[in-house]
Amino acid sequence: MPLGLHERVLRALRQSEAGTSAGGTPRESAAGPTASLLQGLSPENLEFLLSHSRIADYAPLQEIAAQGEPVRNLFLILEGQVKTTRSNDDGQEATIRLLRPGETLMDAVIFMGSPSPVSAQTMEASSLLLIPADTVRRHVLKDPQFATNMLRIVTTHYKHAMQQIDAIVTKTPVERLGYYLLKQHLEQGVERLELDLPFQKSVIANQLGMTPETFSRALAQIRKLGIDVDQKHIHLKDTYALCHFCDWETFNSCSRNQDSECPNTDHCRAHGRC
Repeated sequence: MPLGLHERVLRALRQSEAGTSAGGTPRESAAGPTASLLQGLSPENLEFLLSHSRIADYAPLQEIAAQGEPVRNLFLILEGQVKTTRSNDDGQEATIRLLRPGETLMDAVIFMGSPSPVSAQTMEASSLLLIPADTVRRHVLKDPQFATNMLRIVTTHYKHAMQQIDAIVTKTPVERLGYYLLKQHLEQGVERLELDLPFQKSVIANQLGMTPETFSRALAQIRKLGIDVDQKHIHLKDTYALCHFCDWETFNSCSRNQDSECPNTDHCRAHGRC
C-alpha cells in the first residue's frame, strides 16, 4: 500500500464523521453521516479495500469521468469539491450533483454495466480515493457491512434525485432557492444566523435548473424575506427566516420542530406528517 494512503483516508473519514469539511466548516447533515462508504468495516475488510485502492490528486476543473465512457473506479472524495453533469448534443449542461468530502460518485454506475450517464469534474483542487469497480463488485458479495453501506448511499442518492426533480417541476424559482438554503441551514446548524455557501452561486443556479438571470431575480425576491446572499455567505434576519420553505421532510429533520416558536408545527400535525 502506498505510504500515507491509510492515514490520509482515515483523517478524511474522521473529519466527515465529526461534522466538518476539510476546511473545518461545520456540517451537521440532516441526511446523516456523509462519509458512510467505509464506516463500520472490520479492520481486515478496510485494509483489503485500501490495499486495492489509490489516491489521486486533481487540479481545479479537471475531468474525473466522461459521459459515455466506461467507469473503472468508485470515487470517495477526501478533499475538495466535485460536480457531476449531463450534457446534450448541443452542449447544454445540467448539474446533477454537487459533492463534498466524504461523499462518493459512480457508486451506482459501476453496477449498471453500461457507460457513464454523467461526467464528473473537480471544482477546486481535490484528492479522491479510487477503488477499482471490480473490487467493489466482488467485495459487496463478501462483506455485509460494506454492502449495507453501498445500499444506504445509493438510497440517499435516490432520495436527493426525487427532491431535485420535485423542486424543478413543482416549485417556483424562489421556492427552489429557499428550499436549498433551508437545507444548508439544517446542515450547518439551525441556531446560526450566518451560513456558508458550499458552492459558487453559478453552480448552485445550474443545479436548481435556473439561468443566471432567473437566479438573480430569485435572490432579489428572497431578500425581501430577510434572507441576504452574497458571494460566499447567507445572512438571516432571524433563525426562523427560512421556515417559510419547510416541507414535512425538512420539518422532521429539524432539531427544533417541537419548539413552541416553530411556525410549521401545527401545519405538519394537521396533515399527519409529524
